[in-house]
Amino acid sequence: MSGRPSLTHSLQPEPHPSARNDYAFFAASEDTDTSPSTPSELVNFDTHRDDTRDPRNKARITDQSANAKVAIPRLDLPVASSNGRVSRACHNCRKQKNKCSGERPSCQRCQEASVPCVYVDGKRERNAKHLTAVTSQLEQYESLVRDIYPKVDLEVARFVDQALGKISGLSLSSPTAANAPDDNASDDATTPVSVPCIEHTLEDFNGDISLQATGFLGEHSARAWLYRLKRLIASKSPKAEDEPDGPAHLSLASCGFFLDDSSISLGNGLDVLAYPTQAVADQLVDRYFKVAHATFPLVGKEIFLSQCRSFYSKSGTMQPGIKWMALLNIVFAIAAKHSEVTGDKERLDHNNDIVYFSRAWKLSMSDTALLEHPNLQQTQIEGLFSLYFLSTGQVNRAWRMCGVAIQSATTMGIHLRSDSSSITHVSKETRYRLWWALYSLDTLVCVMTGRMPRMQREHCTTPLPVPYPEESFWDEQVMAIIQDSQARASLVGSFLSNPSAAAGQPDLGLGHPVSPHQRLSPGQRLRLNVSSCLLFSIDLATVMRAAIDMLYTPEAAKRSGTELEQAMISLNNTADNWYARLPAAYHFTDTTSDLAIARQRTSLAFQYYSTKLVISQPALRFHTLDEISPHPVHGRMGAICFSVAAQMVDILPNDPNVTWLLSCSPWWCALHYLTQSTVVLITQLLMWNAAWSQLSTNPLDRIEKVLRWLSELSTRDAAFERAWLIFTELLSSQGFNVGLR
Repeated sequence: MSGRPSLTHSLQPEPHPSARNDYAFFAASEDTDTSPSTPSELVNFDTHRDDTRDPRNKARITDQSANAKVAIPRLDLPVASSNGRVSRACHNCRKQKNKCSGERPSCQRCQEASVPCVYVDGKRERNAKHLTAVTSQLEQYESLVRDIYPKVDLEVARFVDQALGKISGLSLSSPTAANAPDDNASDDATTPVSVPCIEHTLEDFNGDISLQATGFLGEHSARAWLYRLKRLIASKSPKAEDEPDGPAHLSLASCGFFLDDSSISLGNGLDVLAYPTQAVADQLVDRYFKVAHATFPLVGKEIFLSQCRSFYSKSGTMQPGIKWMALLNIVFAIAAKHSEVTGDKERLDHNNDIVYFSRAWKLSMSDTALLEHPNLQQTQIEGLFSLYFLSTGQVNRAWRMCGVAIQSATTMGIHLRSDSSSITHVSKETRYRLWWALYSLDTLVCVMTGRMPRMQREHCTTPLPVPYPEESFWDEQVMAIIQDSQARASLVGSFLSNPSAAAGQPDLGLGHPVSPHQRLSPGQRLRLNVSSCLLFSIDLATVMRAAIDMLYTPEAAKRSGTELEQAMISLNNTADNWYARLPAAYHFTDTTSDLAIARQRTSLAFQYYSTKLVISQPALRFHTLDEISPHPVHGRMGAICFSVAAQMVDILPNDPNVTWLLSCSPWWCALHYLTQSTVVLITQLLMWNAAWSQLSTNPLDRIEKVLRWLSELSTRDAAFERAWLIFTELLSSQGFNVGLR
């Protein structure tokens, strides 16, 4: 229609306030031919002047109004109340498409129908909860992958790296990959970096007689750390690389402070079947079981003591076997060496350790010894020979003899669980302890020499020792646990930082399984003793072996810097978790006066700090002493390495006390622990600058403390004197006049 609607709005009722500007509703209510075409025209209805007052337009308007349509006034519609709507209807009302009152816990319709009223999440809430659950699960999976990441080989690690990169946009091998273009991304993930492992040797160990006594030294040996440090110092001198005194000609033997180059002479004309009086024998046997057996239970204590009593009570009327006499003499030799170092030799009317060692060697390692098949006593003798060599500073010989003992034990199947019905439970437990004693001994000598471990747990099913003293093996309850494989595994597993190492659920100690989060501390289950300490020590030895496998094998050279970082962090956390599980009496800050507990605690403390040093020492592998690697791992793990070395030295009393060292510490490897910490502290001292000073304290005081101890012990053992001379000479060459007598 061409005409415009009548503008006689003054005759129309006032629209409802809620509908004045509701143009959509207005247009829908009007005839489409007469409704305004734009919203602006609607506004003009309220503001247009009255044209009927103009005489010139009066006739025109009158004519148009005769045929014009009258606008229908807007109806007064009630305003919708917000109280009539609910945010969420119950399940029944939604299903039946009825209006729900929204009352909780039951709406009105459900109450009237007497049916259960259930409110379910809407789609938005369900999606939000699902997203939260998926995100949490993804974080757990990613955390798990990151934990096992350092333990996989290089090829698998790359697949894991790619998968994590797709998930988070941030790969493990390149922390900046998400923020950098592909063409500028760091090639750290694929380019091998310098890591402390050895893929080749430069020395001729066959042609150089001076090196034969030392043998090959791997990178996790403290002597290798010292050798590398001396080469770095030599590289700063003005001498050329190929000069006689240059770095290339620095001898590995110059870093040897052990006594492998000392010859061992077997006495001629010895009566190999001679033995000391019972009084001397009792003192020596008692000393052996106090200072050595707890850490390396190579023989069955109760069985051996019973045999000794029987031998001396029937002396002259019975002749024991040759192997048992050899076993008795090597026990005498270890105890005699300890008494010699402590200065107690004069109080005991007996021969020196060389005499007992010579008798044991001639009785057990004759010309045809290697042609004979091994038995249990021969394996025990070989293990004790290794411990004796270790206590006399013959580390290379100790490593070799330990390998012989491991081969003999494997030949006899001691590395496997015994289900034989003809073997008593005490004899089985004795064999199990022999295997794990060799395991601990092998770990120690491998770290001291830097060589690879020779016992792989994946090939071993020998149960771990039960945490009960040997004197209680015939107790009815203890016997039941030893013979019940499930109860045994549960009890032992509750002591371990990795309970999966023992089959079955951990329990309270009497065969009652509980979930991991319900475990009590091991100290609450039974009284601490040498056997519980042995369990903790074996568990920590597995961490040390994992560190060697991950950080010091030739395969480690193929890993990137970030892969190395992940491995060190993971291993360091594992070691800290081990410490967190120790009973309060074993905490290193405890001052329990009980000598037996103090000895166990000190032994675990040295082993723990030594493990952490091996884990963190790769962060100190610099090409120059002035280098501070920009990679964050060198800052964090380097600081941990320095801190751990300081804590190891803090175990020692401020004033040198030989009696304390020989009674409360693993005296057979005390020099190894002291040299580990000293090399790290000297490295820190020579690298001291503003960057490192923010992370640790000045190490000079602790270095002087160690040198005082080495000086005091040098009067008892030539190996300590050698170490003192090496360190004082090294420090003097750098202008530090410390350790002077």
